[in-house]
Amino acid sequence: MGDTDSFRAEAGEGGRVHQAGRDLHIITYGGPAPGAAGPDAEAPPGPEELLARFADAPLPAQVLDAAALAAVPPPDPGPAPEALAAAVGTLAGAAVPALPPTAPEGTAPVRIRCLRPPAAPPGGPARPALDAWAAALLERALPRRTDDAALPLFAPHVRALLRRSGGTRPEPVAAGRRLRDGFERCGAYGAALPFAELIVACPEGEGLADALALGRLRVRCGEYAEAEAALRPALARADEAVTARGLTLAGRTGPSLGELLRENAEGPFTGKLSSVDGEVLVRAADVLTVLAGAVCGRRRYVEGEQLLLSANGLYWRVLGAAHPARILTQLHRARVRGRQRLWGEALSLLHDALSFRDAAALERDHPRAAALIRLTHAEVAGEAVRGLAEDGPGRTRAVGVFPAPVVRFLDATVSRPPRPTPADARRLAKEAVEACERAYGPWHPRTREARALPAHRKPDGRRSGPDP
Repeated sequence: MGDTDSFRAEAGEGGRVHQAGRDLHIITYGGPAPGAAGPDAEAPPGPEELLARFADAPLPAQVLDAAALAAVPPPDPGPAPEALAAAVGTLAGAAVPALPPTAPEGTAPVRIRCLRPPAAPPGGPARPALDAWAAALLERALPRRTDDAALPLFAPHVRALLRRSGGTRPEPVAAGRRLRDGFERCGAYGAALPFAELIVACPEGEGLADALALGRLRVRCGEYAEAEAALRPALARADEAVTARGLTLAGRTGPSLGELLRENAEGPFTGKLSSVDGEVLVRAADVLTVLAGAVCGRRRYVEGEQLLLSANGLYWRVLGAAHPARILTQLHRARVRGRQRLWGEALSLLHDALSFRDAAALERDHPRAAALIRLTHAEVAGEAVRGLAEDGPGRTRAVGVFPAPVVRFLDATVSRPPRPTPADARRLAKEAVEACERAYGPWHPRTREARALPAHRKPDGRRSGPDP
């Protein structure tokens, strides 16, 4: 073999080794080896391409300020942070008028400084890493306050990223969840619903919590049939998760009589449950409660009452009788009994729920839950005052964990819960309005619901309290 053949053999062997190294790098890391980019490889994105990931709409300036760019560095490969900051500095800025999502007509807008990012060129290559970077910036900058007027300005940018990425990256979905929850907290349920629908349709948004959020928003928007359709599969998934833990949702889900006698009747009864067991059961109770709202919205009160009974038992077992979730579920049961004109039973459930309430501690630790309890209490009491005057107490069936004969015996031998009077209804309505204004703000739907209570109005139709 001559020198030429030897050199060719060595070159061929070296090429095979180099190719094997490239193949191993591609298999291991999913991309070409460093320094092996061919002439047709894509160039690293420049600052303008990163900024074009946002929608062609005003963008709140805090999304791209120096603190944000330092906390969320650009992807690698990409432009240097100095080049990106310089490109941000060249963007046109303007003060954009904005309103909180639930502000009434005629409210004076506030002006928020916004930037105008460049429009993305049509038909460009997919850049999931850049979408993830933009979504992380949006998620970081989304306001935590419930009445922030900047919240609607984020909507077009989050929507664009969700649709462009197809929900295959966690960062756009996380930004969508933050925006959805922000709209829901401030009572803009109609604005939150499209994002809940987008998230559920994403591969990264197929969790039980996202399905529950969609069902809850549909209930609050009055779309009861659609909410039930979304929540039935969620309940099946919750049941599967409970069954996988060796637990069950079938039958009575509250504490047993032996547990009531051996332990504090207020609970919780978690001695035989792990923390994961408790979390799975509480999530199932959340689905049962929201599904009951959808079913009762369709006037299937008996079915809704059974769902609330199961949820009440789960909350009682895992969280205890004094937890706001259990109190609210029991109040919802009282309202459903009232819708069936069973006013005596409704008052018994009302008294049972509120006997565990420490109003001062509850309002300090859970102000929104305390306001919602006051609102629900005022609604049920007002309906009971009118219903008792028209129908009487109605027949007696099972209440709580006790069968009807036991309830009738206790009613005959023990003092019955007091019946609310019109004066009580007016006082409760006034307290509900004040609590909702403190906890939710003056424009939230809960506050408007409290102001609309019949007991909050005088016979001439005016409000009994001061106008907001």
